[in-house]
Amino acid sequence: MTDHNNSNPSEQQQNREPHDGSSSDPATPGSESSGDAWSDFVDAHADDISAVERSRAAKRFEKNAQKAQKKAALSVDDLKSSAFTNAGRSGGPRDFQGTSWLDTDDVMDSDSVFTPPNPNLGHMRRGVLTFSVMCILGLVAFAAAILLPAWSGTIGTIGGVLMLIGAVGLFTQLRGHANTRSDPYDDGARV
Repeated sequence: MTDHNNSNPSEQQQNREPHDGSSSDPATPGSESSGDAWSDFVDAHADDISAVERSRAAKRFEKNAQKAQKKAALSVDDLKSSAFTNAGRSGGPRDFQGTSWLDTDDVMDSDSVFTPPNPNLGHMRRGVLTFSVMCILGLVAFAAAILLPAWSGTIGTIGGVLMLIGAVGLFTQLRGHANTRSDPYDDGARV
């Protein structure tokens, strides 16, 4: 830890006045009131204070203060209470039934036109299945090459070839969405 050094001679305190602004000894030269002392200080350092007021840092501070004041211009008290209640509105923000999103169970049990998605993906094609298995075997071969250092060259080569063929094969199997774009009602949206 650093010791604090007193730069005043013979351990004297620089400010002999109490903190309440009154002087303990009326004969001391600092016996004038704090308001007078402050005005004397401001008068003595008027040039320095005006230079600080014209400084770039002071202008930047003033600019940031004005921005903060503009940001805080809108508060909750400025809004009408109807902005937080359903007065004048027929429903929630995303529905036209007058229900809240908290009532999801009631909405789902009522007469709704919601149709759950069909998660049936159909049969996997043989090519996709074959190339996927090759990629998985390639990863297993790389793991085995790490665990068996004596055979790492052979197993690593086989794993690399399997992984390369599997990845290229999966890439060539991509069909895109061209098969669904023939529908006259297709708007181009994809999930």
